[in-house]
This record gives sequence, structure tokens and C-alpha cells, in this order.
Amino acid sequence: MEVLQMILKQFIDQDGQFLYHWRCTELKLFQLSFADDLLLLCKADVHSAASGLRDSLLETLGFQEGHLPVSRIKGWEGVQLSFAGRVQLIKSVLVSLEVYWAMAFILPKGIIKEMIKRLRTFLWKGTSSSGYPKVAWEVVCRPIEEGGQGIKDIFALNRALMSKHLWAVIKQDRTSIWVDWIFQVRLRDCSIWTAKDNKGAWGWRKMLTLRHTLLSHIHFRVGDGTSFSLWHDPWHTLGPLIIQFPRGPQMTNTGPLDKLSVVMEDGQWNWPMITDIACLEITHMLPPVSEGHDRISWKSKDGSFNASTAYDLFRPPGPKVVWSSLLLGPFKIPKNCFILWLAIMGRLSTLDKPWLHHTDSNCILCPDGVPETHDHLFFTCSYSCRCLTTIRQHIPFLWPHRHWQRGIQWASSRWRGKHVVNAAFRSLLASLVYHIWQERNSRRFQQRSRTPSIVGNLVVEEIRQRIISVQLRQSVSTLGLYRLWKIPWPVEGFSN
Repeated sequence: MEVLQMILKQFIDQDGQFLYHWRCTELKLFQLSFADDLLLLCKADVHSAASGLRDSLLETLGFQEGHLPVSRIKGWEGVQLSFAGRVQLIKSVLVSLEVYWAMAFILPKGIIKEMIKRLRTFLWKGTSSSGYPKVAWEVVCRPIEEGGQGIKDIFALNRALMSKHLWAVIKQDRTSIWVDWIFQVRLRDCSIWTAKDNKGAWGWRKMLTLRHTLLSHIHFRVGDGTSFSLWHDPWHTLGPLIIQFPRGPQMTNTGPLDKLSVVMEDGQWNWPMITDIACLEITHMLPPVSEGHDRISWKSKDGSFNASTAYDLFRPPGPKVVWSSLLLGPFKIPKNCFILWLAIMGRLSTLDKPWLHHTDSNCILCPDGVPETHDHLFFTCSYSCRCLTTIRQHIPFLWPHRHWQRGIQWASSRWRGKHVVNAAFRSLLASLVYHIWQERNSRRFQQRSRTPSIVGNLVVEEIRQRIISVQLRQSVSTLGLYRLWKIPWPVEGFSN
């Protein structure tokens, strides 16, 4: 790369017709090299576009024109995945594809809406073309503790990742070519805090809109005053003083681009006499002066920028739901927990939904002629009650409420915490809800049925095998769990 750079530089020096890329003349920037990427920069003109030079370069070099990977999801269409499998795929693969672009530039809202549309329809239908969402995407993107599925919101994630670039400008990291270019071109006569957000490229203007959100999480510590701008940086509690006091430089006999050190002496404030009453407020609210250099730190334990806390700034945490613990634990089975999540929110496609337009809305699991609702299925229906009876022949599983939501509130309080016995009961509830709903669908769409005893025994065995598959710490609580589920204790020194 160094040899190539020398050849190109020699060619540029000899060729009088070469023109640098826009705003790159002062830096003499014509090449950017990364690990396996090379960017060559020069000025574009009308003649180059009209002559077909762009198409010729693509053909000669064998490069392909890049596009945002919003259609990458099509490769996963038709794959037989459960709802939980699709959630995991969105978290681990599809969103990571979008993150690559979200770290590069502010994504237009149209692109974000297209991404959300494709991810949403893939989640609910397994395709990217159509689908009826059972739960709003905004709710799906909430953390599990707030009643969601923990998928990152792309809009907030894009802003949080782009804030890292803005943080480099705020910290004045001149080792970055981009930051150096910003200071020489964009911030020549101002700071990042006072730059006009109605000038410059679209991406730059959008990035400037993030700065005031970040300001609440940034701490400015005044030191020797050699780094902070007196009038343009928000080192003062009033913010950038040039905004509050446009005549401040004239009234204090200082320059608009002076550093803070001009009003300091021997580590103390030394402001000139201010005769303007409006400017007297400046000296009444001065922050303390510390030893050493000026410092800008992120409000975190180590003072360094954290994209996770920045994400919370753009998607503030909401209220937590009491039932989120029912979806967590070492024995959770994702596909079961997803159906339980839908059932808790009342979003399963039961026949009482008015938009389904079914002529017969009665429960198909029992002969009682009762409309199919969440309250009926879990656990008023005679079929689900017999499933509970079968389970109780093996495990003392309590469910004292006939009203579904009251039962959820009771279970959230009764089975909370990290105790392995409670975790097993939470997983048992999710498994029972899943298999009852699966039985309902099998009867309605496939004309296949199983007895309540088969379903009850299947639920117990599923959780028993799940407990065996998890490596637990040897303790009295683990021994109690094994005894409760009639699992042979494999460790010497404990009697079963």
C-alpha cells in the first residue's frame, strides 16, 4: 500500500489535471486504506458521468455496486422455524447485517421502515412479503423485562452507533483522519456544539441533531483551560456561552475562538471586569477548577463512551412488567416461552377475536359449547383441567385461579427468584400452555387429537429432560429439585 501511495502521489504531483475530492485539498487526501479495503478519492465532474466512465470502471475492475442488504432476508424464507427460532435469527444474524450499515451513516427513515417491515413480516409469517403482526413491533423491540422480546430497535441503535463517531469529535481525537477533516473543514470557526445544523451534507446535519441528546450524559471537567473553547464548548452550566451571550467576546475583550485559559491564571478564574449586566451571570455560576488538563468523560464507571448507555438515551427504559420472570430461567425452552408470552398478552389467535370472522367460535377441545378465549383455554376448559390433573399425579403443580390474568399475577409472585424449583415451575407453565395451544391447532387444522393424559405426561417428561440437560451446581436446592421431579441423583455424598 505504501508503494501504491507513493506512485499515486508522484502521478498527482506531475499531472496538473488531477483534482482532489470535495473538501480534501487541504489534507491532500486521495487514498484511504483499511484491512482489506482501498478507497481512491478524486473529484467527479459532469464529463465523467456523461462519458460512462463509472460503468467502464466497474467492468474493468470487476467490482459490484453495493446496496443495503434489506433483501438478505429472502434467503431465509421457507425455512421451517418456530417463532422463537425466528426471533433468535433476527437477533443474531439479520440485525447484525443491518448494524454494519448502521455504524457507517445515519440511515434514512425510509430505509429503516423497510428494514422493520421485512423483519416484522419474517417474524410473524416466515416471509418478507406479507403477514399480520400479532404484537406491535414497538412492543417486540422492548427488553424482556419490559414485556418485549429484546430485539434492538433499529432507529435507536443507528443513533447510538453513530454517536460513537460524534463522541470522537467531542473528544477531539485528531488521530482519526475523519475527525481531522471535520475540524479543518466543518469546525474551523466554531465547535461541534455550536455548528449550524442547517448547513453541510445531509448525513452531517442529521449527526448534529444527536449532540444535544448526548450532552446530558457527558461530564466536562475544567483543568488548565487549554482544550475547551471559552465561548463554544458547554463547559459552563449555561451551555455554550456564545449562544446565551452573543456579545460576550466584545464585552469581555476576548476573541470568539479563544481557549478557556485566557480567563484563568495559576489554576484560578481570572475574568476581566464585566460591565454588561446581562453577562454578569457567567461569573456567578462558574464550575470548580481541577488540576491537570481539561477532561471530557462519559457518565459511566470508567468514563469511556458506551454504546449500550447511548442506546438507552435514544430508547429510554420503560416500566417493567411483573410477569417477565415467567419467561426467564435456566430451564426455559424458547418456543414454549414465546407462546406463553403471546398468551400473557392475549395475542393468541383465539376464536373470540372479532376480525377472524368464524361462524363457530366455541372451544374445540371440550364439548361444553363455551366460546374459545384465553381465560377458557388456560385453565377453565375441561381438557386443560384434565391436563393439570395428569401433571399433579407427578408434580405438586398449583394453579388456584380460573381467571388467566389473575393466575399470571399469582405465578409471577409465587415463582419469582432464582431458586431452581421455582424456575422449573415457570418452565412447566410455559410448556403446558404451548402444548395446549398446539393441541388446539392440531385439532382445528389437521384433525388430529391426543388425550389430556398424553399431553400432561408429555409436558412433565419435557421439563424433566430439560432439567437433566442443564448442569446445575451441587447444592441442597438442586437435590430438592431432583427429588421433586423423581430424577436419580448422580453425585456421591447425597442420598436421593
